[in-house]
Amino acid sequence: MKMAEKTFREAEQYTWGMREGNFVEAMVPIFNEQIRKGVKFKDIFPESDLSVYKTYSEKWRNLEGRGLAVSDMPATILLTEKEAVLCLRFIGGRMDFAGFFGNDPMFLNWVKDLFLYYWDKGKRF
Repeated sequence: MKMAEKTFREAEQYTWGMREGNFVEAMVPIFNEQIRKGVKFKDIFPESDLSVYKTYSEKWRNLEGRGLAVSDMPATILLTEKEAVLCLRFIGGRMDFAGFFGNDPMFLNWVKDLFLYYWDKGKRF
């Protein structure tokens, strides 16, 4: 959680994420602060989470979202203009949260391309 919190706080332009669960309530104050600063958010969320997404999208005008089935999410992604976090699933389907972290431009571009691939697959609501 500390790494995600640090990554969110340090974003200046955008934060993109793909997650299999709900928004973490402890992160809401950070989202609010960043949205006031003008940081843009893109969120790929589980289709089953649509009602929660609608609640947040009404509060946060800087939030764009798309839904995917959890089974179509092979990773959890957190990406800003400065750094990226990527966690992959175990073969059995459970998410391995001991993932990869980096700020190298090649890694950032690779994670950005991966995110945009799934963003294009996501359903608009």
